[in-house]
Amino acid sequence: MNNTPTVFDVGITTLTNVDALSQIAYDISDMADLIDSNDFLNAKRIYDDGENSAQYDYFGNELEQRRTLKDMSRAFYGTDGSDSAFSEDPTFLFQMLGMMNIGEDATDAIAKYATYADDFITRELNDVTSGNLAAQASVILTVQMWATHELWKGISDCFAIQNGFNPDADQTGEINPRKSFDNFVALYVGAGQTAAPDFYGDMLYANAHAAAGHFDTVDGNGEALVNKDIRQLYQSAQQVLSEDDYCKRDHSIESLWSIANRIVAKMYVPLVQMLIHEMYLESKPRVRMYAVSLIPQLSQCRPSIQRKLKTYLLDREYDPKDFTRIVSLLQQSYDCLGFSCEEVGTYNNDAVAECAGYESNHPMAGFTPKADVRTISKIDLDILAIQGLLKFPSSTNNQMAQLYYQYGRAAVIDQDQHTFDVLSLQKMAKSTYREEYSPYFQEYKDYHNGDSFYANDAIVSAFYADGMQWRNEYIVSWLQYGVVVEYLMGILGNAIWGCTRPDDTSHPTISWDSFAAAYIGSLEGTDLGGSDETIDGFLIWNTANRRSVQFDTQTEEHFAIINDEMLDLLYAGQTQIERPDCVNFEKTASRALHLMLLPLIQSTIWYAMQNEKLEFNSNDKGLVIAEILALSVLPIVKLYDETAADVIERNMLQQSVSTPVVDGAQAVANSFYQVLDEIGWGCEYLGQAENVDACKLYVPRRPSSGSMSSRWARNWRILIASIAVTSGTLLFEC
Repeated sequence: MNNTPTVFDVGITTLTNVDALSQIAYDISDMADLIDSNDFLNAKRIYDDGENSAQYDYFGNELEQRRTLKDMSRAFYGTDGSDSAFSEDPTFLFQMLGMMNIGEDATDAIAKYATYADDFITRELNDVTSGNLAAQASVILTVQMWATHELWKGISDCFAIQNGFNPDADQTGEINPRKSFDNFVALYVGAGQTAAPDFYGDMLYANAHAAAGHFDTVDGNGEALVNKDIRQLYQSAQQVLSEDDYCKRDHSIESLWSIANRIVAKMYVPLVQMLIHEMYLESKPRVRMYAVSLIPQLSQCRPSIQRKLKTYLLDREYDPKDFTRIVSLLQQSYDCLGFSCEEVGTYNNDAVAECAGYESNHPMAGFTPKADVRTISKIDLDILAIQGLLKFPSSTNNQMAQLYYQYGRAAVIDQDQHTFDVLSLQKMAKSTYREEYSPYFQEYKDYHNGDSFYANDAIVSAFYADGMQWRNEYIVSWLQYGVVVEYLMGILGNAIWGCTRPDDTSHPTISWDSFAAAYIGSLEGTDLGGSDETIDGFLIWNTANRRSVQFDTQTEEHFAIINDEMLDLLYAGQTQIERPDCVNFEKTASRALHLMLLPLIQSTIWYAMQNEKLEFNSNDKGLVIAEILALSVLPIVKLYDETAADVIERNMLQQSVSTPVVDGAQAVANSFYQVLDEIGWGCEYLGQAENVDACKLYVPRRPSSGSMSSRWARNWRILIASIAVTSGTLLFEC
């Protein structure tokens, strides 16, 4: 076995030798030639038995069995659908999620759908009218997934090294991150790939080159921009893997995680380009091939769009009459997948124009920010990804979901050739904004026994809690109602502090608009009120809209009156910052903070209603979600009314000796009513559901001499001032 690095003509030299793996490209080339000669029998023989790609044992001895495309395709499934080598890969698991039908269980998805590549290729090999589609599908369906698998395996290998594994002492060669990243290149480029001017080849690099030709996304040398970018990203990974003690530092894993995610995003671009190309040509078999590879990946994006595209392209045969609608839905998904309209380009001299992309003031659910905070709104995509990955069994404590939590993917704050800073959910959970600027930080810390990072600690512990029931619901609820909520309080306080700095008017605007972005999220879309499909959101905006249906608190436009009020406050705050009018902005920010508590209170009451129907010792998942929802507001309730907090705790926190919601849901609603005056919003915003009325204790009375807004402002000043005194920082100086 040759141990010298492999040199590819397109400007890549690997760290290890991957000649044998790269030669699977010759199998694909031979299959295509045989099919062109109408020799489907021998093409199938190469697919089944292999021809050109040798395999070796750890000691370098060549094995009798050749590597085969069929084995590669079947590896997605494993031996019985339960031991797939791909069962921890995000790309593969998103594929499984995206192929599932509504109501199906993710735990059965691998057994049901993992043979999708082999099924497609085998079917085409048995159809003598299909042309060389089987050879192309071997690249688009099998090699594409295998290439991403090598990236994720490289990161898992790095984890093993960080945890003490010594790759030099490994007698199997199974754990080797350098080899894994080199294997990616072997599969992406393939043996025989030529450089300029023809760029001839058979693998993903060649397909990307063909796609770029249709969309004029090539550089001055004629190389596809995607291929150029992927080469540079791979070389960045090489640098990390060439450092002393590589993989033994968190920085190594974070860097490789970032690089792998960016490579995968680039790999989607040719799939989109070729799907549009084949739809335009009305080549239905190839439309389906590219759709099978791409559309399931949108399970990590806006669910309503993914379902529509699945209906158009996977559940039925492509109808050219749907071309315009499909392209529009695809374009709405580019940003989620990690690439831009510019990267896709213009098809065939404006036959399909380049989409507009996102302006810096891209609207969110009817709110137009002044600052570019689009990326902050995308934190909901990481929650969606974590939720999806946690649906599958894992032997690694859901390692990849942990990486989404630790390092993030979607909310890119700073990006250039050398840096790639992402706001992760863990960074939000540990943000210094909470301690420095949140008016309720001390209350939350004291409530959780002095633990400043209680949400992070709960989430990390849950990842490692083997056998924990409802772990997915527990972690995702803490992300939604713990991490995000406290982060929102912190950036609101930061916006108020920034308003007092006349030398920097951009600071409060960015913080204020960031609050809006993290309250609304990217999944809601641009229309007033947000998405008309409640499956699309994860943040508080979505929570308010879902509860507004149940509590009959909707506007005439069919979204939550709470969100309607929030829109008014968001626009008012923008105007006050511009003036600047810090006194009134402080009041507006206080109202916004307390308004965002109402969907959490509604949801706690809703789960009280559902859980009081449960029996003693029930282990229903609603009990888990209800507890975290209650904890999201209990520190504030306790500040204003300890008796009300005691009632909520007794009914909503899980007790081993009590039936769920022992005093009834109405008692929970009544307890929340006791603090509504303190937070400055009326019970009419909470509404009524299933005969539980948030206003049951309401007694009409004359307005007090002081305005409601002044009481909100006073509460805010008292709470923030304590932090200002401690830190020596004057936060309010208008």
